[in-house]
Amino acid sequence: MNILAYIVWLDDTVGQQNRKSKAVLSIFLPGEAMFMKVHVISTYVPAKCGIAEYASDLVKALENIGVKVNVIAVDQGVEHLTYPSNVSYVIKRDSERDYIEAAEYVNSEDADVVLVQHEYGIFGGRWGCHLLRFMEKVDAPLVTTLHTVIPPLDDFMDEVTQRILELSNVTTVMSRGSLRVLHECYDIDGCDVRIVPHGVRFIQTEGKDYIKAKLGISNRFVMSTIGFLSSNKGIEYAIMALPKIKRYVSNILYLIVGTVHPKQKQTHGDSYYERLANLAEDLKVKDQVLFINTFPEKENYVRYIVASDVIVLPYTNEMQVSSGFLAHALSYGKAIVSTPFVHAKDLLSNGRGLLCKFKDPDSVADAVIKLAGDPDLRAEIEAKALRYGLRFKWENVAEVLLRIFMEASLRREKTYVIPAYAQKSQRIY
Repeated sequence: MNILAYIVWLDDTVGQQNRKSKAVLSIFLPGEAMFMKVHVISTYVPAKCGIAEYASDLVKALENIGVKVNVIAVDQGVEHLTYPSNVSYVIKRDSERDYIEAAEYVNSEDADVVLVQHEYGIFGGRWGCHLLRFMEKVDAPLVTTLHTVIPPLDDFMDEVTQRILELSNVTTVMSRGSLRVLHECYDIDGCDVRIVPHGVRFIQTEGKDYIKAKLGISNRFVMSTIGFLSSNKGIEYAIMALPKIKRYVSNILYLIVGTVHPKQKQTHGDSYYERLANLAEDLKVKDQVLFINTFPEKENYVRYIVASDVIVLPYTNEMQVSSGFLAHALSYGKAIVSTPFVHAKDLLSNGRGLLCKFKDPDSVADAVIKLAGDPDLRAEIEAKALRYGLRFKWENVAEVLLRIFMEASLRREKTYVIPAYAQKSQRIY
């Protein structure tokens, strides 16, 4: 009987060094291989949350390549939710005991790897410190995806973040900028940190003209911002840019798609949305703004992107290190105008988009006017964006994560099947 072995090369990026590491991931006898069992801890659909949507797409992509995935949902207590069948355990966000019991549950299930989707605000305790109770008690190797990487705002945040890095067998971030922040602000000596970009689900939709016609916005030059409405999105600065834009682009329309985030709505209601609507009226650009006050399902989310001539991200947080909206817009080949937050500076370099200044309506206006008045430039940027964005397909991201899981699991002396189409490694970032 032949013994089969797969050897996979991984691109490791730690600090400022690149190295190649070789790992024998699987040695097994035919018929004796097992599929990997991964537990994912995250917020999860149907929660209206960017991390929940991300986790849902990630789980589907992993399942498509043969990984068995169970989800531990961190319930925020904002909505009454009925979770899908792949959610095997639910943690109440603010119950420290729930995190300990969830770890005991994962240990009883003999998970091969636990994948943590980390964002400070989704876990209970100061700076999400309840998550540490879970991570400290879990027996399985931990792979942690950091969705937010910022310099510590106080000593306790520093301690929590440092402990997460120490407990993780592998930490993944979504951009080179995130890695730079970790390297400059935290002690990552001895930590295994990799760049794994934000995944994008490619959905076949109707063409731009057809979607515009269905929305009743044919013959309009559409700039759009899509996602939850909150003050750090800087949408007011794009609205303030409209008086100048409409002097040069008479058919301009600013499409704003999204609702106020449920957590913000709990404390502030719809005040931000109302402020934006009032601003448009005060500036006499009400006819140049179309609000679609809904949380779009993925198919409609993509349709709104496809219908856009220019995507605008006037975000105000310079340290934002990941943006699903940015990744999707790039992957669908859109001309993008963005403030230079960390993720945007990485993704839009080399002519893949235009950067504007923070909180500067004139700068936003100048970039949009430039793209509207120069179709050749717009087409060139769109082509570069599309070529670069194809690497973010969830299939590619899932295969890279699978190799990371297997490498993290080597010490457990188990054997796993690598799907045939995942055997050939590829650089995706």
